[in-house]
Amino acid sequence: MARQRAKARRTWGKVEQLPSGSYRASYVGPDEKRHKAPYTFQTATDADTWLSLMRADITRGVWVNPNAAKAQSFGAYAEAYIEQRVTGRGSVLRPKTAAGYRHQLKKGLAAFADMPLDDITPAAVRTWHVERCKTAKTSAASEARLLRAVLNVAREDGIITDNPVHQKFTKSSAGNKYRPPTLDELAVLHAQVEPRFKLGVLLAAYGGLRLSEWRALRRSDLTRDEVRFVISVTRQAQHITGQGWVVGPPKSDEGVRIVTLPTHLTATIVKHLGEYAADGAEGLLFAPLGGSQFIHDSAFNKSWGIAQDAAGVKGQVREHDLRRFAASHLHAVGASVVAVRDFLGHADERVTMKHYLRVVSSNQGEFADKMPVLPSPLTAGAETET
Repeated sequence: MARQRAKARRTWGKVEQLPSGSYRASYVGPDEKRHKAPYTFQTATDADTWLSLMRADITRGVWVNPNAAKAQSFGAYAEAYIEQRVTGRGSVLRPKTAAGYRHQLKKGLAAFADMPLDDITPAAVRTWHVERCKTAKTSAASEARLLRAVLNVAREDGIITDNPVHQKFTKSSAGNKYRPPTLDELAVLHAQVEPRFKLGVLLAAYGGLRLSEWRALRRSDLTRDEVRFVISVTRQAQHITGQGWVVGPPKSDEGVRIVTLPTHLTATIVKHLGEYAADGAEGLLFAPLGGSQFIHDSAFNKSWGIAQDAAGVKGQVREHDLRRFAASHLHAVGASVVAVRDFLGHADERVTMKHYLRVVSSNQGEFADKMPVLPSPLTAGAETET
């Protein structure tokens, strides 16, 4: 009797209980054809809920014919994924992130571009992965992560029932194991890089700034008390192929932060301001040569490569690993994990500001001063040679 009453109350769609005990939902769409849910449900209530969502889509005019959706190509669906994806904080993808995804679609994932979503099988993914790994193992892993992410959404949309990309394909098993430099290696790197980039290396190693952040610094971002400088890191500058320079918040909104520098860098900063920074409060600390708006990656990387060779760390220490140097040494001299997290800008912005201000007002300067002073390049070079 209870089941009959439940059926009587349903005015749209159909729910059937299968021999397995699960429930299958179906409905007649605007195309006057019956469409089944792409999966079964544990309870009749869940099946009814799904039917309600389908009916709401039809009412609002946003219903998509499942059969037509299945025929949609991966390339078109992936482009929509990039356009519509938002971060955990509800922000759209950064321009550089979106550009990176599109590059992967055009390169490593091009084999799937014209393939219908439901034609991408585990066997097809496995074959692609084997071939891709022959020439680019690390790229194959990152491309597989994007492929899996896009198809996860397709599964959530009911276009496919299972994700054909096994998680094992998304793990990088190749590539160099990078590390932060030793103190002596850092001294050689700093000594060998072009003079106009020396402060950038120090800001990365002692302030945890990314290249995209320190090249965007302006004089107004620096404040000085009697003994030290403090930097406001509020923006980054990235060059994106086809778009040019894009200036925005740091890598994530959480990256907006205040960085207290060691006192032993004060004289170096003053010297740099006098020799290399552009004039005026809004003048760039790292004025580019020629007509570029900011210092381009290629300009720094050429000089950085020479320094890497001199220090013997090519393929071991990247510019980004200077941030790891900063983090590890701050932690080694007593800074808590929370303090280091705030220093690098890895927390939620509200949490960052709450903890960061407390650290700045108490002992961040003390931690900064405990970081090791850079030895002279001659001494470091001699020790490196032996």
